[in-house]
Amino acid sequence: MKRNYFFIKKFIFSIIFFATLMIFCVGDLIAYFPVYKERGKKLKEVSSVAELKGWIQKTDSEISSNVLGKMKFIELYGYIQKLLGKREFNNFAYVKDDDGMMYYGSVAELETDDLEEYAGNVMRLNEYIESRGGHLLVVIPPTKVLYGVADLNKKWTINDPNKRTDRFMLLLQQRGVNALDLRHYMENTGLSLEELFFKTDHHWTPLAAFYAMNEIVERMNELYDLDLDPTGYYRDLSNYESYTYKGAFLGSTGQNSGATYSGVDDYTFYWPRCDKEFEWHDYEHNERTKGRLEDSLLYSDRLITAEDIYDNSMGSVYIREIVDSERIVNNSDPDAPVLTVLRDSYFSPIAVFMAPMFSKIDMMWTRNASGINMEEYIKNEYYNYVILEVYPYNLDAQSFDFFHEDKQGKGQ
Repeated sequence: MKRNYFFIKKFIFSIIFFATLMIFCVGDLIAYFPVYKERGKKLKEVSSVAELKGWIQKTDSEISSNVLGKMKFIELYGYIQKLLGKREFNNFAYVKDDDGMMYYGSVAELETDDLEEYAGNVMRLNEYIESRGGHLLVVIPPTKVLYGVADLNKKWTINDPNKRTDRFMLLLQQRGVNALDLRHYMENTGLSLEELFFKTDHHWTPLAAFYAMNEIVERMNELYDLDLDPTGYYRDLSNYESYTYKGAFLGSTGQNSGATYSGVDDYTFYWPRCDKEFEWHDYEHNERTKGRLEDSLLYSDRLITAEDIYDNSMGSVYIREIVDSERIVNNSDPDAPVLTVLRDSYFSPIAVFMAPMFSKIDMMWTRNASGINMEEYIKNEYYNYVILEVYPYNLDAQSFDFFHEDKQGKGQ
């Protein structure tokens, strides 16, 4: 009898559990039906394996982000972790220091052997660009694991990409590729980690991006005998407007752990006072903007308040933060140099700051440009200069899918 009673309880629990799950799934489907319907329409447009892969990635991302009550569940879990006084979140997915700065956690060190292949791809990319009379500059931005600036505890299991990045920079140097290591530059700016990075996000601040732009322009002028920004106007912070939104930004790490656990960041925007006319072509969404810099390259309607922190990103104000493929046209300086950038989201504010110095800036997101062959993209574009910008945590095959070595040891 007791045994039958045990199984009856299990059976009833199973029925309740699956009924609750079904109700939740139906509610989620109803709530986000327009999103799923749009993904279905996009599937009909897929015509190749590469496009199908991109569709799967974006669909998975949409499903993961559109879950009914998702943030309430995350906030509840984060609240419990905060009550327990835990420095690590979700089995060391993130680690938080004494000041609330959040880092990527890790339990295993990444290997460096595959960097030989990536450096070889970049070398062949460099050779091809130079054969067309262009110039390549590899740009490596910093991460929060910034020696001499971050207050790191050796006992923390933090994902430290510096060893891997050091190895990659050495390999590029050995292959004669010009590279700019912004980690060391940022270590010497005199800015605190809180001024360089958001506590709740992996991105650097617009202020850090401004200083990075300064160093990139200086290096390009030095390497290629250029005269970008001859008066230094755009490298002088006093020629910029700024505005701070208090408690208005919850970055990706904060959204994954909840504002209760991570806290909320202030967000300070910077943009140059500029009378030039620009156009921005967003090929992914088939949209175009035109006008002064603040009207064409900044999306002021995306500015959010603390009530909207779960739904948007302040970083998207800078040319939507990241899209697959885009172009900035400077209509006021048609004879200025042309720049192509293979990049990730770190480069968005830099592109806005550098826009007045070039006649055109073409950019492609190397890790998510579905249906776009990076090598063909480079071969088909006109440019004077090319920047390959890679965030240290993105030093993987997805960021270097171009100019591979074939079986005979020659570039394709």
